[in-house]
Amino acid sequence: MNNSRQSDIPGYLYALDGMRAISLIFIVIFHTFQQSWIFYNLKISPDKYLFNFEIFQRYGYVAIDSFFVLSGFCLFYPIARSMFGECEFRGWKNFFIKRARRIYPSYVIMLILTILIPSFSYIGGMYDPKSFTNVAHNVIMHLLFIHNFDSHTIGTTISTAWTMSIEVQFYVLFPLICIPFRKKPVLTTVVMSLVAVLLRFILMANANISQPIMSAITPIYFDVFAFGMISAYFVVYVRNKVKCIDKLKLCMTIISALSIFSAFGYMCWLRKISFPNGVAGDVYFRFLYRGIFSVLIALFLFTACFSYGFWEKKIWGNKFFVFLSSISYTVYLWHQNVFIFLKNHNIPYSTQNPVMNDRAAMDGLTLICWTVSILAGIIITNYIEKPIVKYGLKNSILKLLELIHLRPPQKNTVRSKE
Repeated sequence: MNNSRQSDIPGYLYALDGMRAISLIFIVIFHTFQQSWIFYNLKISPDKYLFNFEIFQRYGYVAIDSFFVLSGFCLFYPIARSMFGECEFRGWKNFFIKRARRIYPSYVIMLILTILIPSFSYIGGMYDPKSFTNVAHNVIMHLLFIHNFDSHTIGTTISTAWTMSIEVQFYVLFPLICIPFRKKPVLTTVVMSLVAVLLRFILMANANISQPIMSAITPIYFDVFAFGMISAYFVVYVRNKVKCIDKLKLCMTIISALSIFSAFGYMCWLRKISFPNGVAGDVYFRFLYRGIFSVLIALFLFTACFSYGFWEKKIWGNKFFVFLSSISYTVYLWHQNVFIFLKNHNIPYSTQNPVMNDRAAMDGLTLICWTVSILAGIIITNYIEKPIVKYGLKNSILKLLELIHLRPPQKNTVRSKE
């Protein structure tokens, strides 16, 4: 074990914060473009750009896969550490309890909000907030995280929640996947990748499945999750087995930087691809090219963990990225629905039709959306989600009652049940 990295062994890897923060920014600016039709650029003259954000706004959807790579990494990282004696794996019951505590609080709050205030969601089409049966069906499907199976529930209520159904379904499969992965991580990664690619080609040949449903089938993301898992495995393997890793910091830093620049180059390449008529570009990406981007993100995570401190900690682990990473889940759940709510209520007010023609209103819409989403992220993450993750729901409520003096302080009232 490398003594120079003992302080990181409890699990804190700075590159994860940076990648999670960047991924959130990309997703939000992609949805900002979807809602506002506005490109943001820094011009040095009427005809010259200092920086053009258009590519990030058009192709920010690729960050969905970086979130899945991160998820695969974070899921397998503690298991990999237990394989090499760095920590003890505390069992699958504890695993699912911690996942539920992490996922459900923000999710349920957002779901309740969309039910109580229907204008937070897209109204019409498949979703009718005036129909009790329709609403009940949507709520049940979302609470069970199976809304990606039904064209009547995918994209309703929480508009970004289709990815959460994929996440949770992968959690359920994860213990089974870990059985071969622990023994043959490389071979299992190859098999998961082949399964995902083969299934994607089969689905592309089936014209009877709608594109939204087709893009939200969990097994087509097996390769993306697997790349994150194998990256986590090799981080722990190298940390324990490769004694000269500290001598390779320059090489690792260079490869890490090249991975990020290559990911940007990949987005530029997407811009040049001609997609078939009737197939959305983001859907086409998910079926044919996602493996390229996912491998680059996994390679970045691996190499960044062994890079120079200024790159790993100062750049990717800066305070802003750490802050944004900590609230990323809630912001991700909220931002698109806040956009929808503001547009449904014509906030900021505009007389233009469509409202996207009003640049000032769209700038205000973007500012309000970012502000509300970040505030919601701060409040829900720090005062609801984190206490529940640490103490559990019951003990979190007891602690809250003590804080507001509705219950006398008691010793050992609040205790983590991990």
